[in-house]
Amino acid sequence: MGHIKQNDSRLLEPIQKIGCFFRSCGIIAENKTEKELSAEKINAVWKWAKDVEYIDKNDNVRFSAPIATRFLRELGDEKGRFIEVGTFRGGKTTFYESIRKCNPELMRIDALIQKIIQGGPSRTHFRVVNKNGALIEDPHAPPINPLSIEYSILYAYIAE
Repeated sequence: MGHIKQNDSRLLEPIQKIGCFFRSCGIIAENKTEKELSAEKINAVWKWAKDVEYIDKNDNVRFSAPIATRFLRELGDEKGRFIEVGTFRGGKTTFYESIRKCNPELMRIDALIQKIIQGGPSRTHFRVVNKNGALIEDPHAPPINPLSIEYSILYAYIAE
């Protein structure tokens, strides 16, 4: 499957410049549905996320799970959704307290978005990895090499 990269010229300028987290949200939805997003759908989700303020005025993603879920809808998955359930940092998986106490059935990892430190102007970058931290897809072309790994955000997929 060929994912459109964040720096593809068909995408809106903010996505091209700092859209790695946003684009990673789309990639986890593409991987789940085994379908590809068009540039038009990626741009439409960006505009929607800006309108509902899931992306702030500085173009930073504030709420990633609803964005990933919106991408699922664009790909035809009308019942599923992603929930952010925890983090992986320093070799340790930590599920959020609300998940541990109220929804222990969600203590699983269906997708991970990893935050890395890199040498470019933005200093950080997000990419999709597997449960072992191995790279599945970098939303940027060429892939960005990490100087170090900061943490990974864990997502569970729910089919309702």
